[in-house]
Amino acid sequence: MLIWSEVSWIPNKHYSGIYGLMKLVLTKTLPANLERVIVLDTDITFATDIAELWAVFHKFKGQQVLGLVENQSDWYLGNLWKNHRPWPALGRGYNTGVILLLLDKLRKMKWEQMWRLTAERELMGMLSTSLADQDIFNAVIKQNPFLVYQLPCFWNVQLSDHTRSEQCYRDVSDLKVIHWNSPKKLRVKNKHVEFFRNLYLTFLEYDGNLLRRELFGCPSEADVNSENFFMACFVHGTLCLPPSHLILTSISWEEVIVL
Repeated sequence: MLIWSEVSWIPNKHYSGIYGLMKLVLTKTLPANLERVIVLDTDITFATDIAELWAVFHKFKGQQVLGLVENQSDWYLGNLWKNHRPWPALGRGYNTGVILLLLDKLRKMKWEQMWRLTAERELMGMLSTSLADQDIFNAVIKQNPFLVYQLPCFWNVQLSDHTRSEQCYRDVSDLKVIHWNSPKKLRVKNKHVEFFRNLYLTFLEYDGNLLRRELFGCPSEADVNSENFFMACFVHGTLCLPPSHLILTSISWEEVIVL
């Protein structure tokens, strides 16, 4: 409840409600010794090893603290319908479904004060957000473009209702992250939606128990919840989990935040 109060004052029309604003406060809510995180929306599908995305942090230079993919619709251009008035953004703006955050640098830049002042100023005219945290991130970036490292578009291929994501790729095999950012989710209309849907369903049907038993020799089901079990998996760079979510990566699980 205490964390909610940090963003509950912001009027928000997005269907995710208050949860859609929580990315703004990660510098305050996550441990102070955590220097960087990958932040993911829950409606994305990875088609590659997430460690590849983690490696992009090494490409940040100067004051770049946010890794984002450009928004793949005309939303922030303000021409989708008559009298459409979006929040300010740099060009097409950026989509916050996949974010690389350098928390240590953001804290030094007084990120909390930065986004609050921006939100308060813009809300005087806009009255509410339409795309939750994304509107506020973009308003901050509009004033401070040096904050952004622009990720290649294949790290966040967006399937919104007005998407232009087909301009991002020649073939579906090039894609690394699929973002179901339409309220219709799997029912969204898209030229390649069957491929994207099958990719999602394939991951959904993976049997984590089979992988744990035959490849890694992880302990029996009775031992899975023990602290020693999880520590052993982290040390060896393999994360053994029950079948709902399985991620194999050399980075710390605590450094990937799913919102």
